[in-house]
Amino acid sequence: MTKNLENILSTAAFAGLFLLCLAFVTIRLAGLGTYIVTGGSMEPNVAKGSLVLVQPVAPGEVKIGDAITFQQYDQTTTHRVTAITRDARGLVFHTKGDANVVADPEDKTFVGAVGVVRASVPLAGYVAAGVQAYWRLVLTLAAAVVFFGCASTLVFRKETALALVRPVRMRPVLVTVDPDEAWRNHVRWLERSQMRRVGLA
Repeated sequence: MTKNLENILSTAAFAGLFLLCLAFVTIRLAGLGTYIVTGGSMEPNVAKGSLVLVQPVAPGEVKIGDAITFQQYDQTTTHRVTAITRDARGLVFHTKGDANVVADPEDKTFVGAVGVVRASVPLAGYVAAGVQAYWRLVLTLAAAVVFFGCASTLVFRKETALALVRPVRMRPVLVTVDPDEAWRNHVRWLERSQMRRVGLA
């Protein structure tokens, strides 16, 4: 029972690590960026601790109601676009957090791409932050779990294979010999040998 539990836990840990790596690779291949939401200004739509997936787009593709990620006061912020105007600088974006009472005091202009939030995963930001902070420890523990899981699986299979091998008992075979017949055969062999030596055979 304990070995079965160890096999299940090791398999689950390996599968979770594999799926996590696969998810991040897929996100990168799709051209998306990831950001961790550390504040509650976008709740309840984007909760604190969420991981947001951001796609870079041209400023002209941003619409009112889109949540965008940008730099504000030397930190990365995710707020919603409430209005879009145009002046000598080009397109001007006015933003506000969903949970905030007032809008952001400064408008935004973007020379290059704008990060539009395409999805958010609740609580995934905490996981990503933990992995970033303790990634060496996480990888070491994951490798240890996989190693011991594989080792226990091999041992379990070996014991199972040995248990399936049944010992075969050898039965003794009784051979009876007639001493008189054996002596006569011996005498015949000696006579033939003597005849061969003298060239009579």
